[in-house]
Amino acid sequence: MPPRPTAPPQLQTAPAPLREFVDTLLTLDVEEPWAELDGVKQGGPAPWRPPNSYTLVKGPLELDGNMLVEFAGQDQGVLVVFGDVTCQNLFVGAGFSFVCTGTLRVREALVARSPDSVTYAAGVVEAELVDSGSGAWLTLFGDASQLHAKHLTHYVMNGRTVIKSQKPPDLRTLVVPEVLDTEEWDSLSPEEQADEAPEVLIKLDARAVWKRLASGASLFLAPKNVRHAC
Repeated sequence: MPPRPTAPPQLQTAPAPLREFVDTLLTLDVEEPWAELDGVKQGGPAPWRPPNSYTLVKGPLELDGNMLVEFAGQDQGVLVVFGDVTCQNLFVGAGFSFVCTGTLRVREALVARSPDSVTYAAGVVEAELVDSGSGAWLTLFGDASQLHAKHLTHYVMNGRTVIKSQKPPDLRTLVVPEVLDTEEWDSLSPEEQADEAPEVLIKLDARAVWKRLASGASLFLAPKNVRHAC
């Protein structure tokens, strides 16, 4: 088996439950060595993926474009970033675990509900839209006030406490139509639609979201300005 990686000193500043989780991840038996990066900085609209199914970033990860936590041909993996993360959109793929020990800044959407996925954040989480709580969810390890999301579809966890969306967004007003799953809503008659809430029945189509983000495109009807991460 490849040698197991050593966490950098900044892990010691993370909350104890998160430290324990990361320590467990680092003891996993993997076939290939972990990829270990000092940091990542990438300009331009091209999406970024980890270079290995098991990757550590021992510093900030700063992107102008989208970030997809996945690795071709693999149905599970881990990405741990020991620092701040900045990107346009963030998609955590099925079977993958993503951990950010610093501040997580997503200019548009954080999509954290793929089956068997884990999304953990130790610090502040900033996003226009957090899609979480249907299948999988984002877990915060700091104070609940560290969630700075304009829109939340379902819920996030703060430790073992559920933070429910007080007003789920009508996604038709936020994102491009091709990434919406409107099948249930469209199956209703106009009379039935009048008695239902579109924000409950209309969801993001995970496959369509992945495809669009993988192309480097925005999810939003009015894209946030792409800027160099700072």
